[in-house]
Amino acid sequence: MSLTKEKTLELLWQRMAERGDFPSLQRSVTGIVSAMQSENTSTADLASSVLSDFALTQKVIRLANSAMYAPFGCNVTTVSRAIMILGVDTIGHLALSLKLLEGFGEVAARRDDMARELARATLAGAFARDITAKNGIRDGEEAVVCTLLHHVARLLVTYCFPDEWMEIQAIAAAQGISDSDACEQVLGISFPELSEAAARKWGLPESIATSMRPIDLEGNAPLSHADWLCAVANMSNEMVTELTRGADPVRLAELAERYAERLALDISEVVSVGEEMVRDTSHQEFIAIGTGASKTRQPPAGKPLDSARRLADGLSEVRAATGETDAVGLLNLTLEAILQSLGFVNCAAFVRAPASKVFEMRFGIGRDVQPLLGLTFPEAFEPDVFHLALTNGRAILIDNAREPRIVPRIPMWHRHHFSSVKSFFLLPVRQRNQTVALLYGDWGGALCAGGIGAKEMEFLHHMGEEISCKLESVAQQNASTGNTIDSLARRPSGTTGTR
Repeated sequence: MSLTKEKTLELLWQRMAERGDFPSLQRSVTGIVSAMQSENTSTADLASSVLSDFALTQKVIRLANSAMYAPFGCNVTTVSRAIMILGVDTIGHLALSLKLLEGFGEVAARRDDMARELARATLAGAFARDITAKNGIRDGEEAVVCTLLHHVARLLVTYCFPDEWMEIQAIAAAQGISDSDACEQVLGISFPELSEAAARKWGLPESIATSMRPIDLEGNAPLSHADWLCAVANMSNEMVTELTRGADPVRLAELAERYAERLALDISEVVSVGEEMVRDTSHQEFIAIGTGASKTRQPPAGKPLDSARRLADGLSEVRAATGETDAVGLLNLTLEAILQSLGFVNCAAFVRAPASKVFEMRFGIGRDVQPLLGLTFPEAFEPDVFHLALTNGRAILIDNAREPRIVPRIPMWHRHHFSSVKSFFLLPVRQRNQTVALLYGDWGGALCAGGIGAKEMEFLHHMGEEISCKLESVAQQNASTGNTIDSLARRPSGTTGTR
């Protein structure tokens, strides 16, 4: 079938709507853009929108506390303060980049070709963020959005036109032309044109839509804002190509030289950012997926791309077992479900021991926790993230425990016993308005680059509630019989964390 640009776009939007794999993507993107462009949007309105997304909340606060924005604030702990520091545009663009990746993530978990394209998009976005951050450019998050949108065309074609995608790749290889030129032969539209159409379909700002168009790097005239965005995106995407080819220093230098002058960047710094990405464990699995060398479809922290589905299945198992097992069995089942769903290296439960006024690691599975069963930390408040979770009764994700601002908030016992851990997660279990257990999980020496999304958090909280309900049921039974046995009792190993 011979397709024109108009027919291809018509089929594309129709297939996206019919297949239903992106039910909230356009709605989320449109909502974010509306909030950014509305003259009536207040800090409180935007803060409320951000706080509804757990992963976005963590990234906003982390960005506000990063070295790039350090001169503008100190120890930012609220989204409202972060918005005041970073501005509506930066927060909005950060939200857009997260939603674009999230929108394709679940589909990519089921298909190798989409997993490769999504991995490349993620790497390109990371490079754009790193290179702009190193130069103190406040438009960095907007550049990340543009970089991701340059990949959206490839993702959409891969998803909606799988047969044509294979034909496009075959033509590109046989004729020695770009995938975009081959796409124009097959579908009547180039990748930049398709990306621009998607940007306009979703109502993105004009500067972003226009930045999808190819630019000429020759000449000395100053780049317009849209041309600057396009140049950053093109450089980031070409960098990913070089990284997946082996990151040859000579080719990286040639790439840097082609863009550096027009973007007012230092050649050595561009090369350095690329080389740092190759060494960074948080990017290595993405590079492997992008080259097809990895047979998994997991991001570097080991968190599966379909973690929300896995958590939903795990929650079903936990709920089914609630009436069939005791509190200890239910807690262990929950730990296993969380570990398998989020790809944790270690998962453990610290249980409150009122008599000794400590929280004790009584249960755990994973690579490193068995020798540490019995590890304790004091119940009395200390200014660290564990006690913050206990006090507030809210989950906490530490996505980089090595950040200078975060290190003082990590207790010494954790730094000692989990010295290689970079990212970890805490989920308090409450009973009668008091935290009685704290579930812990970490990804070992890898960073959790993707965060934990709102839907994942919803499932995790429901798992915590199942444990809470079970403990309350046992407490009521014990009260009626005069039984004082600890429902989560386990013989301690004697290891302590208060040294």
